[in-house]
Amino acid sequence: MPQPPAGQGGGKKKTGLIIGAVAVVAAIGVGAYFVFGGGGGAGGLEDDGPHKLATPETVLGEYKRVTKDGATTGDDSAEDMEKSGIKNGKSAFGVYSTADPTSVDPSDPSSVPTDYKTVTVFGAYGEIADPEAALDQFFRDANKSSRESSGSDGEKAELIGEPEDVELDGAVMKCQAAKGKNPETKKVKTDWFCAWADYSTIAMVSPGEVTNGIGKDTAVDLTTKLREEIRVKA
Repeated sequence: MPQPPAGQGGGKKKTGLIIGAVAVVAAIGVGAYFVFGGGGGAGGLEDDGPHKLATPETVLGEYKRVTKDGATTGDDSAEDMEKSGIKNGKSAFGVYSTADPTSVDPSDPSSVPTDYKTVTVFGAYGEIADPEAALDQFFRDANKSSRESSGSDGEKAELIGEPEDVELDGAVMKCQAAKGKNPETKKVKTDWFCAWADYSTIAMVSPGEVTNGIGKDTAVDLTTKLREEIRVKA
């Protein structure tokens, strides 16, 4: 599955103006491809049946979707998904913001809010044979992508340390920090992001703020809550 269309704002300039807080990791498209491991199964992880990833209009109480409903990463062919190791697979992508795009006038810079939050989520759903292997491969690809990719201004972002295991009921989850230049403020900051995998869904959640970096606890909290809202029975 290809990288998410980072910074996508549904094709509208005013929407694009309010997603500048998209976290470093989402802005550079970390994890360009999900490659799924095969066989084995995740020890101790129960399969609770088929689920899919939804992109509701509002999540986490205050975040409004600024991408199109049902947006994907752009490549949902059955053949490509099968090669990635996910059967009957489909991708999902969404950017959410606490800022209201309807209040933004593209010709008036003062109408653009200076303090808001975003959360970007992209992933896939279908039949995943080995969630643990899928998640490990995701982070290997994320590190490779971060070494090879650069932001729109040519500045490279880097992942810090190693992915850290996090307890999550019903799934395996890991989180890692990314350091790079914020696309809006042009200042260097560090954002944590998390990714989970289970037998039917795998997704990365990347929170962002305009002025502040995102800590691990915040990333874990938002990812845990968001999974409960967007992972729905198929």
